[in-house]
Amino acid sequence: MNPEIFNQELLLTRVDFDREQKPRLKFTNPATGEILNWQPQFEENITLEIDLTQRFCCGWHSLETGEDFVCPDNCQLDKKYDTCQKCQARTGFNPAFYNAAESDISQQQVERNLQPHFVYLAYFTDEMIKVGISFAGRGMARLLEQGARAALILGEFSSANIARNYEEKISKMADFCENVKAGAKLKALEKSFNFEKAAQTLLVAQRNIEQSLNTKFENNSPILLDKFYSQIGEIPHGEMISAQDLPQNSDQKLIFSGKLKSQIGYILIAEQQGEFITIPLRKFTGYKIRLSPELTTLELPERQASLFGF
Repeated sequence: MNPEIFNQELLLTRVDFDREQKPRLKFTNPATGEILNWQPQFEENITLEIDLTQRFCCGWHSLETGEDFVCPDNCQLDKKYDTCQKCQARTGFNPAFYNAAESDISQQQVERNLQPHFVYLAYFTDEMIKVGISFAGRGMARLLEQGARAALILGEFSSANIARNYEEKISKMADFCENVKAGAKLKALEKSFNFEKAAQTLLVAQRNIEQSLNTKFENNSPILLDKFYSQIGEIPHGEMISAQDLPQNSDQKLIFSGKLKSQIGYILIAEQQGEFITIPLRKFTGYKIRLSPELTTLELPERQASLFGF
């Protein structure tokens, strides 16, 4: 349970999945500089109290060792950002490296780009399939952090540049996108999900891509991702309530609370008073958060009763 996480004011620095494909929140203790990992406990109560008054730098990440480091300057930032310029430079990673001038690409990224990367399709709904690339050394972590319900790895290539070439061509096709916003992911979660249908959609998509590009990818099977997101591998669906839309005791704090049901990518879902509450937690990296294993009662909107009494 890592109880030292609870009832302290900690800085949220990352929402991701570890090397064992388990969901993880990463924090730093502003008082000590200690980096703390916490694995969310499904089917247990949780309260997150987020201080919205100030955003801080999340620190930097070593592409070589995979380690995280605190910001040595403890920078306070404009709320649009969660990393200071110095820590961005220390990390040296630009996800849009293909649009950057060669002189703007760090040595860390040059070395990373020369290593194997794979191209994937991430399924959210039939109408929402994302194409992307990932460093092969991260395994499935990138797929899980997307919050997709299913995925298909088209192929692995010797470098990021080769993988990006395929990604760019596929993204120009009508049925695929390169980015899915948090709001669209939240809406997609309200729909029921059928893996067999998703798998068939992904396989058809691969055949269409192969025909369009006159190429042949690997013969991989679609991957069900739901089993990594919750204790029983089942994700709630139906109408959900965003914690950001609930009345709060203060406009300087945001409270998310309930029995934690799942972490889908960076979205947490909890159940309270028979309702499902959501929060896209990655939006709050760089903010101070206090975690508690207790339930905090939230003010939820009333549901309109049926005119026919059923």
